[in-house]
Amino acid sequence: MIAAAAVGLVVLSAPATELAAEVTAEVSASWAPFRNAGTADGPEPARVADAPPVAAAVPQPVVDTPVLALPVPRRLEVELPTPLVPRGRPLEVTPPPAECGGYGNPRQVPPGVVAGAGSATVSWQADGRAAVQGYRVTAVSQQLVTGEQPAPPQVTVGQRAGCGEVTATVAGLTRGVPYVFWLEEALLDDTTGVTEYVQVGWSSPVVVG
Repeated sequence: MIAAAAVGLVVLSAPATELAAEVTAEVSASWAPFRNAGTADGPEPARVADAPPVAAAVPQPVVDTPVLALPVPRRLEVELPTPLVPRGRPLEVTPPPAECGGYGNPRQVPPGVVAGAGSATVSWQADGRAAVQGYRVTAVSQQLVTGEQPAPPQVTVGQRAGCGEVTATVAGLTRGVPYVFWLEEALLDDTTGVTEYVQVGWSSPVVVG
């Protein structure tokens, strides 16, 4: 009886043993990828893609920028002179009176001429300026001749004292010929001390009788 039970156990244990072996094999196969995890013989961990090398941070150079002081604009103040006359009215001025008459500037002294026989008498108002040392009268012929023109007749007179008429007579003139009489003043230059003649007037053509 006991022997029969043992034989039955052996008979029944054979399929169970095979089933246990299959289960063990399946479990071993399913755990095979994790069996050696974390051990020296286990699979190598997946490699991470190589990251680009990290460059060392270079500090930015510090530039010392000078600070320029900009000029502050200032209001320009212009002082205008006060008008001398009311608006709309011309400025009236009075020139200083002449020493011996109303000569202008540039000074004009028109002479008067009285024709004579081969001569002419020239007169004019004296110029009372201190620089005037004398006068010169030149008779310029208005009739041209062939070749070189003859030198015109001239007469010089000194300055008179005070104001009044100055007279000069020019002789040696050709009858029937018109002449223009030039009047010049002998002026003394205070800076150089030189006396020079300056033309101050002329007459209309006058025919000598």
